[in-house]
Amino acid sequence: MFGELACRVESNYSLKSITTMAVGGRCSYYVAPQSVEDLQTVVRICRDRDARMVLIGNGSNIIVDDEGLDGIVVHIGKGLSRMRLDQQLLYAEAGATLPNMAFKMAKEGVKGFEFMVSIPGTVGGAVMMNAGSSGKELSDVLHSVTYLDENGDCRTKLAEECGLSFRHSGFTGTRNIILSAVFHAPYDDDKNKPMLATREIANVRKKKFPMNVATVGSTFKSPANGPHPGKCIEAVGLKGYQIGNAEISPVHGNWIINRGNAASQDVKDLIQLMQSTVAAQLGIEMEQEVIYV
Repeated sequence: MFGELACRVESNYSLKSITTMAVGGRCSYYVAPQSVEDLQTVVRICRDRDARMVLIGNGSNIIVDDEGLDGIVVHIGKGLSRMRLDQQLLYAEAGATLPNMAFKMAKEGVKGFEFMVSIPGTVGGAVMMNAGSSGKELSDVLHSVTYLDENGDCRTKLAEECGLSFRHSGFTGTRNIILSAVFHAPYDDDKNKPMLATREIANVRKKKFPMNVATVGSTFKSPANGPHPGKCIEAVGLKGYQIGNAEISPVHGNWIINRGNAASQDVKDLIQLMQSTVAAQLGIEMEQEVIYV
């Protein structure tokens, strides 16, 4: 089926190892493309065979079903993570991780990327959902996006053509595959300032959120002007509540952590409990940020 691909291909692959929550079952096939051509080949194979294709980057915002999935998982990671800074523009492939990008730009004295240090995702996923933190989001620095359309053809859109809004983009819900993005990358007059700001945000994150745990991070979207899900969940007394081996973090109410071998259903049940309890007691409808596959 994938004989023409030179990149890594495996069958009956466990998805726990490439998702930060480390739950869920196996997929029929796992592909780790190393080039745009690899991606185009996979798209063509899936189209010809009418096979389901699921894209995973850092796996930091998804919950895989316990039954796994009957389809092809395309892991856009290290093989597509190159970056290049040129003429105050940063070119970054879809598999580049945001914290790494933030520190690299800070080292170069480039400003505007500091907030990305607290987002544990890749460029592709971050563009798809217009990820944000610390009061900023990708749309603030994005210049353009290059992607494969449903036919496997390369296209490029300027940021203003991408339908970017709070945790949403025009790519959401489509079969387009983000290949790379270009970001505005202006130098700071004080070349040391970006690194200081980046380290400060990283340190705040370490103090505010649980570290070195299996999690997807924020479970629900947190609008800048509130209501903030973590405080809502704490207010209804759910911090530390556990179902199976999945627990609402006692450190931050908007985080669910895997205490070890948690089932995907445990996590889903906790999310439902958080959502329904906050709605019943506070009259607040929290919008889920995590995605089920």
